[in-house]
Amino acid sequence: MVIETSPTSYKRISTLLAYVQGGNVTTTTLALICLSEVLTFDAPCLQALIDGKAIKLFLNILEANFLEVRRSQFAALRCLSKLCSCRALQKDIMSSRGVYLLFSCLNNSDYELMLSAVHMISDISADPSCWAISRECGGVQRLIDLLSSHQTKLTCTSQTTKSENLKLKLTVAQYAAKSLSILYKDEENRRIASTSSIINVCQFWIRSRHQNVTIPILILLQHLSLAASFRKQVNDSGMVLDVLHHLRSTDMELKQAAADLILICADDPTTFKCFYKQEFVAEVFQMLSSNQDNEALMISLSGIIWKCSQIKICIQQFEALNAIPVFTQLLESQPVQVKAYMVGTIGTCFRNLALRDMVKKTGGIEIMVSFLQTTYIPLIVNLNDALAKGSEDPEILVQYLQLDAVQLIWSCLKNSEFQVQSSAATALCTILKNMKNANLQMENSLDGIECIIDLLASKRKELLIPACTLIHNLAKDKNALSVLVEFNVASHLMRLMKTNDKKLLQQLCLAVASCCSFKKGCEKFAECGITPALLKHLRAKSKPLRITAASALSRIASLPNWCSVVSQNRIIPVLTDMLLDVKNKEGNESAAMILRHILCNMHRGKIKPVSA
Repeated sequence: MVIETSPTSYKRISTLLAYVQGGNVTTTTLALICLSEVLTFDAPCLQALIDGKAIKLFLNILEANFLEVRRSQFAALRCLSKLCSCRALQKDIMSSRGVYLLFSCLNNSDYELMLSAVHMISDISADPSCWAISRECGGVQRLIDLLSSHQTKLTCTSQTTKSENLKLKLTVAQYAAKSLSILYKDEENRRIASTSSIINVCQFWIRSRHQNVTIPILILLQHLSLAASFRKQVNDSGMVLDVLHHLRSTDMELKQAAADLILICADDPTTFKCFYKQEFVAEVFQMLSSNQDNEALMISLSGIIWKCSQIKICIQQFEALNAIPVFTQLLESQPVQVKAYMVGTIGTCFRNLALRDMVKKTGGIEIMVSFLQTTYIPLIVNLNDALAKGSEDPEILVQYLQLDAVQLIWSCLKNSEFQVQSSAATALCTILKNMKNANLQMENSLDGIECIIDLLASKRKELLIPACTLIHNLAKDKNALSVLVEFNVASHLMRLMKTNDKKLLQQLCLAVASCCSFKKGCEKFAECGITPALLKHLRAKSKPLRITAASALSRIASLPNWCSVVSQNRIIPVLTDMLLDVKNKEGNESAAMILRHILCNMHRGKIKPVSA
């Protein structure tokens, strides 16, 4: 577009707008055609458009509903289409009235006018301000109807051939699909789709040979498939196999759209089940190996491989494909998104002894540990999980110690993101447990223990559960317990006893039991008044919770100052039932120990006998 700077452009635009407003239909149409040719974005032109209220004028022409103005409406749409990219005029074009009138054109039986309108709608749909208006005026449903344009009869003012009619239908469907693929980014608009028959329409276009329509349909399905209910519809329709066909396409845009949709559908095990076959895993692995220059495609393909790795049969296929060297190489050469997926994949491969040995041979452990100082959250989360799974191997544990991996995981507890903190705490639980089993020792991080105490102030159970589990493991070491006591762990755990979450309560009781394994810990918890809370959970409906509460009580029962509390609670029948449960050895031992202390204290006269 040639930009004019002469003020004469102001006069020219003003004159043409005057003809548009004051002339007959023919004059208005000719003036609009001339106007669309001379429109520029220079200051005089824009000022003339604003002063002449051009947008309002064009919208008035669109609002007219008699046949004679059809050519004027074409020309007005052409002018609006040119101006919609101008920020100074966007607000008026994308107003409620503007969007409503554009969608009203879609109800016109004239396909040529409809095509002009849907083309412009596909351009303005990228603006989130249009999403709600599109829904409220019925525009989203109308676009869904337009996807079925292949089934309707065309009405055109000019004589068209059969091939021209088909081309026109395809173009309308293409722009309708493109518009919907953007509008479905909005959750409310997606709800409309879930109640419509869009799945049948999408299935038709997915199976067609017209890539210009198929690609936006695939993108549209990506947004809709975020909902589990819609993924079920996709699965029931058998459409996923058609998407797999497009994954094999030589057209990279089509391949990318198919890969993105498969990655989303992989979240549903039922939908993803058809991809468990060996040919699919081999095909995706081949694509992963041969498309390393295509960053976007590599992200999607590596994500699919990660989802496949959750299935045992796919792990066996990785072994047959000798996939680990390729996975390790991708850790060094690809962007962080691919690295995150590959780390997650290698983590699940640790379950297979042959693949685990291959990771060690290819230097995968050193590469993964080097990522612990990254800032990309999904990578750190997957990394902590993978390193925890790898810690089952004593040789890998030794490597962790040599590379200071465990200390780096401790440092992840300081991260401000709760997902990182939770994954680090969970990983440390597993690693420290496996280190103890392997008779390996290392100094605990004082800063790390302080971070665990800080985590107990959180309200997120995703953080509290692994933090309590970690305390349960740490407290078995006398030195670590001394540090925990110094950081007042007793009062923090006592405060959390008010929760109603059974899983958290169970981990809390385990943490308390471990902390009370030494006299100093026992005394601190007794001072905090933990006994009534534990006695309460001794009567819980959850059997695991009763057992862990009994385990904690059995440690505190050795203290003399717990007797006055016990005398207020009728717990002997509960303990007797637990003692008679032959299937539960841990519960038997805890109940027996508590009863022994109660009987000893009765004998000494510290507890008055009570009837059952």
